[in-house]
Amino acid sequence: MQVSQKRGDTRQKIIEAAIELFKDRGYSDVSVKDICDHANVTRNSFYYYFDTKDLLFDSIGDWVSITAKQRINDIFGQGSHYQQFWEFYRVYLDVQLEMGPDIMNHVLFARTQKGRADHYAYLDDSLSRAMIRLLTLAQKEGQIRNLSSPVDLLWTSYAVIRGTNIKWCFQWGEPDIITEARSSFDVLFMPNEGFELK
Repeated sequence: MQVSQKRGDTRQKIIEAAIELFKDRGYSDVSVKDICDHANVTRNSFYYYFDTKDLLFDSIGDWVSITAKQRINDIFGQGSHYQQFWEFYRVYLDVQLEMGPDIMNHVLFARTQKGRADHYAYLDDSLSRAMIRLLTLAQKEGQIRNLSSPVDLLWTSYAVIRGTNIKWCFQWGEPDIITEARSSFDVLFMPNEGFELK
């Protein structure tokens, strides 16, 4: 990842520099000075946006959500409606894998400290509507056998993803998060033969 070079985007430069350093060295081996040097900003600039290194992780969590949402456009029209529904989450999980469990653990901790443990900007109203529509079509076309309300299925699937993510973070990336989430979805949605997730 390259650190953003846009003028006046100091906050974003700090976030991107921190992500790059945390991924390369781990949280413990990165100081505020390292982040400032890598982002080519002053310590005053850092502390203007963030009170501490730990408070960066709430913004990194937002960065993960925004990055995943930007990548979603590539999946429209690919595969069954059920497969497309899964891909919304898979994209999000892929971004988390890129971050690694060290960074994501700190994101979870930072959000818990701020009372935002389950606040992820990933599922906004527009995305929720698109996902509910895909579930409705998947039910109508016989791709999945779970005929519960698509709204209930969306939020149940969200809880499954959050639980899988937390387990993955707490076990430092040991379980295969993609395989585990995909398997859980097939149990929840009960796809008909030929529509199991790939």
